[in-house]
Amino acid sequence: MKLAQFHAPGNLTDFNDQLAKAWSAMISDTIDGEIATIKSRNHGLQPQFYNASKLDVAGTAAPISWPAFPNQVELDFGDDPQQMLVEAEKRSKQDEYLEWVTVKHNGKVMRVIFTCESPEYWEFIADNDPTLLVTLYSKIAGKPVPKQDLFKNGAYDRENAWNAGHAIHLMQHQNTLGAEINIAVSATVLRHSGAHDPITAAIELIRCSGYGEERRNSDPHIGDVINQKARAGCPITLQDPVGLYIEKLPSPAELGWRKPDGSLVGDYWKLERGDKDHIVRAVYEVPAGETSNGHPFVVGDIKIGGAPVTAGGQLVRSLRIKLTGVIGDENTFHNPTFSCPFQVEGPVAAAAPHGNSRRA
Repeated sequence: MKLAQFHAPGNLTDFNDQLAKAWSAMISDTIDGEIATIKSRNHGLQPQFYNASKLDVAGTAAPISWPAFPNQVELDFGDDPQQMLVEAEKRSKQDEYLEWVTVKHNGKVMRVIFTCESPEYWEFIADNDPTLLVTLYSKIAGKPVPKQDLFKNGAYDRENAWNAGHAIHLMQHQNTLGAEINIAVSATVLRHSGAHDPITAAIELIRCSGYGEERRNSDPHIGDVINQKARAGCPITLQDPVGLYIEKLPSPAELGWRKPDGSLVGDYWKLERGDKDHIVRAVYEVPAGETSNGHPFVVGDIKIGGAPVTAGGQLVRSLRIKLTGVIGDENTFHNPTFSCPFQVEGPVAAAAPHGNSRRA
């Protein structure tokens, strides 16, 4: 059935009816814009990605997930595990669509805050209802947040101090909802290059099509999975609510983390925003009253693989991020393959078709 409207990420209920409709229109326009772009760059293409608020296409939900710990940090610092954890604490390095803030007291980890909320969501609120923006910030921070702290030169400041300290939403420059939509749409275009027709390797595909960052866990994997379905002739879209989510909050038995006395930790996750299938914000903290050997303890006293927790990145190792596609029937489309528009010198030219462009 065709969607009446797109819902807020995480099925959040921050919006009134007017804002909800405006958000849906923005998502619809973004999808339409990406579809128009691939059509203009690939003459003869019949787009396999569709806007679910405009077309009724039957399909099956298909989650796509990847490790949340930043692959680029691991590639660059993996030979020095301690330095790797230090680097991973920098928000600018947390580029797998999950960011976190590690809260310490006297050098010991007290809590870790995780978010995968998109900056576009918060910019939308700032543009349309600044009072709601301040209310939400204050609720999450647990204290009044001055409105002037959230704006710079009259515009919403993604990197404001409250976001930096409380992980309100994603702020690493590549971690955006627009990037998710762009990759999903762009990856539906079939490609050829030299002897490879079609291109099937994830890294060659991302280089050819010019979307995302090839050293991340996320972008090549997203493109690879979606392109496989596109090569099978499937119609494809993103499941409502369109967003990026923590796949799940692992159970104590799955984690195997230990209290100071060696026993398994309890369930110390707190889902703060979203629902269990669409988690956009979570906190890990030892609840008040929890003891080990009769004494209170904190996250920094927990041991993971025999080592005490000194950085949030150790917890991130247990998490995966996901988006969910909706995949229709195979052999619905018979698109041609197209050349690589981002592997030519000079201005980007429209990609030339190669093969049969007829639709079944």
